[in-house]
Amino acid sequence: MAVRKKKNTIRDVAKLAGVSYQTVSRVMNESESVAEETRKRVLQVMKELDFVPSKVARMLTTHRSHTLELIVVNIRHGGRFAESIQTMAMAARDASYDLLVTMTEIENLGAALENAAARLVDGVIMHAPSLDISDEHLLELCGSMPLVRRDYVPTSKLAWVGFDQVYATRIAVEYLIQLGHRQIAAIPPSLDLINGHLRHTIWHKTLLRHGLQPGPMCASEYTFSSGHAAMQQLLATGQPFTAVMVGSDTMALGAMRALRERGLRIPADVSVISFDNAELAAFTEPPLTTIDFNFGQQDATAVKYLIEILSNPDMKLHQRILLPDLIVRASTCELPAARVAEQSQAPKNSAD
Repeated sequence: MAVRKKKNTIRDVAKLAGVSYQTVSRVMNESESVAEETRKRVLQVMKELDFVPSKVARMLTTHRSHTLELIVVNIRHGGRFAESIQTMAMAARDASYDLLVTMTEIENLGAALENAAARLVDGVIMHAPSLDISDEHLLELCGSMPLVRRDYVPTSKLAWVGFDQVYATRIAVEYLIQLGHRQIAAIPPSLDLINGHLRHTIWHKTLLRHGLQPGPMCASEYTFSSGHAAMQQLLATGQPFTAVMVGSDTMALGAMRALRERGLRIPADVSVISFDNAELAAFTEPPLTTIDFNFGQQDATAVKYLIEILSNPDMKLHQRILLPDLIVRASTCELPAARVAEQSQAPKNSAD
């Protein structure tokens, strides 16, 4: 029977290097209090003994697990979120951190945060697009554990990273207005989502600010079938519209199919603008005009921001607001003068 070779320990390194095990710990912790000559001697001995500190030993010496946790709350339709998890995991790895992922519901958020603390993670990234919670309550749930939200939460003064949904919606609506559209419908994401509520509100306010009455509106889930069903409901209202703002590229694909089923041409009869700039947006027929949310940038920024907080616990928390770009493709077009005139003569719709 083969005898397993005994692993060298931190005390073996200390003995051979002629220092205390506390000094070896300080070298492992990259402490500046160790003389350079001593540091080199300890590192040389560690190399000779093929000594690799275990994760547990590193935690005991550094009081850090070098593990982050992503807590995802109430995500019903993932969309591109698998890519987001990969981006965050790679950003964490590049900074020598591991990333755990937990899925939970809003009612179990407190337990999820308690479990994260029990796992001794260094900090949490939270993606909770429908979570309406006060800063005080969230701080109470987190305790002393650092947290960064991967959401646009304009009501919060805590640490978060998100694309400006107000700006994004405004540039989408105003672009359609610049093209001559005056009857503009909307299929925003579900209104219980932070983004969905903001998209609906800003669509409505922007049109009113330009002296226009909002067209028909039907909120939808982030799926092809929901976008298709929402467009069918808009068409069933009988209210005229020459353009529609749709909450995501996925939803827009379903909405475009519903338009074609009614014999309507895109963009000749109805211009379509959406959000996300997913890969599919460039390959729809016609290709989608969309608001580009670079989710990779948002995901990596959230991880890097959390690591900054861990490195500087006394830093003042702030919000990192990202601005999206408008990507113009063939699903939108300028409205002919004759149709612009028709809109101005049509009876005004009542506000939603």
